[in-house]
Amino acid sequence: MSSRIEPWSRRLTLAAVCSALAAVQLYAFHWGVITPDTVVQYEQALSGRYDDWHPPITAALWRQLLHLGSGGAPFLLLDLALYWTALGLVADRLRRSAHPLAALLPIAIGLFPVTFGQMGAILKDPLMAALMLMATALLILGEDAGRRWLAILAVPVLLLAAATRFNALFAAWPLLICAMPASWTRNTRGLWAVGLGAGALLVVTPWMINDVALRPTHSHPFHSLVNFDLAGIVAQGGTNGYPMLGDKQVRALVAHCYDPRLFGQKDEAGCAETEDAIAAYVAQRDESALGLWLNAVLTSPAAWARHRLAHVNWNWRFAIPTVPGDAVYMMSAPNARGLHFAPNALTLGVVEAAGMVARSPIGRPATWLALAFGLLFAAAGSRHQRIIQALAASALFYGGAYALVSVAPDLRYNLWTMLATMLALALLIAERPALSPLRWIVLAGPAVGAAIVEIAALT
Repeated sequence: MSSRIEPWSRRLTLAAVCSALAAVQLYAFHWGVITPDTVVQYEQALSGRYDDWHPPITAALWRQLLHLGSGGAPFLLLDLALYWTALGLVADRLRRSAHPLAALLPIAIGLFPVTFGQMGAILKDPLMAALMLMATALLILGEDAGRRWLAILAVPVLLLAAATRFNALFAAWPLLICAMPASWTRNTRGLWAVGLGAGALLVVTPWMINDVALRPTHSHPFHSLVNFDLAGIVAQGGTNGYPMLGDKQVRALVAHCYDPRLFGQKDEAGCAETEDAIAAYVAQRDESALGLWLNAVLTSPAAWARHRLAHVNWNWRFAIPTVPGDAVYMMSAPNARGLHFAPNALTLGVVEAAGMVARSPIGRPATWLALAFGLLFAAAGSRHQRIIQALAASALFYGGAYALVSVAPDLRYNLWTMLATMLALALLIAERPALSPLRWIVLAGPAVGAAIVEIAALT
């Protein structure tokens, strides 16, 4: 009798710990930080009419959650429930398969100030991260004999997560491959077939959800990338790719509006007119914004590459002279819909702790990307090699995609980059707490190198 009771008592203790931490998080961020994007998507959730500036699935899901309560409360509760349930499931698995103290590793991930605080915002980024965490937990549990069905359940969760951000398919792709039976990917031909099939599914399913099912009005978010890259090319010495503006106008525009971090950082409203001009130009001439972009990139590829490298340096927070203060949002954007967020003493403590962490190497996406690279090799031969490498690849593909598609450097964009690497590291440490010196070098070497550059840039 006691042997049966003891495992359940430990599980209940773990569940109580996760529930208590979720309650603390809920107290710090009730009922969710309200950003301008939050207000826009809430308006769409209330009306049922969507645009595609943000993938409409987030607002559509919020609309369904409104049956449970108004405002941000049901959204925040969903995010935190997914977040702590997933981490709790992984913690219980590590407690059973590795060592009782290994259960502390996922709990520590949940309490990491940046991730703990970022989950308090009503935005698509925490939603995506929470869904990806749940899918990962299902994959880890699905490794157990007789529980393969849990890995199958991870597939629709991954497809839903992939629909929440335009670039989320890069994060979901390695994990979707991992959800397939290992026998399907044991040879190169099988891996290619599964990879192509998973990629096609991740392209088609979000399109079916966001475009076909929800039928949003088209707001052309791609124009912001075109505008940013055209300006960046000129700033880096390339040719003028704006067909509607002369060289003198473009030079003045770039001097006033362009920054490697963000177009229009000093004058958002004034500089937005350029993006509107691009939209009007392609509409009047029945041309393609993609054509404008390709022509500019192919005409000045070196300038485009320099611009992209300068921007991703800020996105990854690698060799930058100052660290932006956006580790955790603490705002309440004005609105007429009753959305409101009021920080308390605990909120201020979380924001302060997250800010300190974000200024250090362990709060930088670049550090975690370097660590993910090391994990690809250090995990070779480990029991959880497949899921560890899938998580590392997910972090690298998702974080790496920002080198091409990012137009802003907000830390929230790399929330999953950091979480995926942390979870992969936890799995490896739980299995092999005493890594060989060579594996430690392979694992930590790239991250240590990145940290040295990060610290040097600040000083």
